[in-house]
Amino acid sequence: MRSNYRRLGDYIQELKVRNTEQKAEQLLGINIDKFFMPSVANVVGTDLSVYKLVRKNQFACNRMHVGRDYRLPISMSKSDEEFMVSPAYDVFEIKDMKVLNPEFLMMWFSRKEFDRNAWFYTDADV
Repeated sequence: MRSNYRRLGDYIQELKVRNTEQKAEQLLGINIDKFFMPSVANVVGTDLSVYKLVRKNQFACNRMHVGRDYRLPISMSKSDEEFMVSPAYDVFEIKDMKVLNPEFLMMWFSRKEFDRNAWFYTDADV
């Protein structure tokens, strides 16, 4: 039975696309309910060119809050417009959407069991 399991890392790839051309204007964060929301960060005087870009069907994840909130703040972008997230966030996409559907992956991430396992394996460690 174990032979049917596959590593998630085989299906996704990390992205580090920065807002170098400063095209994106909207800065979003992720709440513990796994939705993107307007950021509450004060970015006056901040260099937004180092912030990461998220495009449609890409995921962003804030691993720093797992130990504190007992959940992994992660969300998938459904927006046609690209937007920025903190440079501390991990951004990734599915390598081949014919093999793994992004909606299915987000459904998997939304399970309480997934959050429990994420919290357990991190042991409050990023």
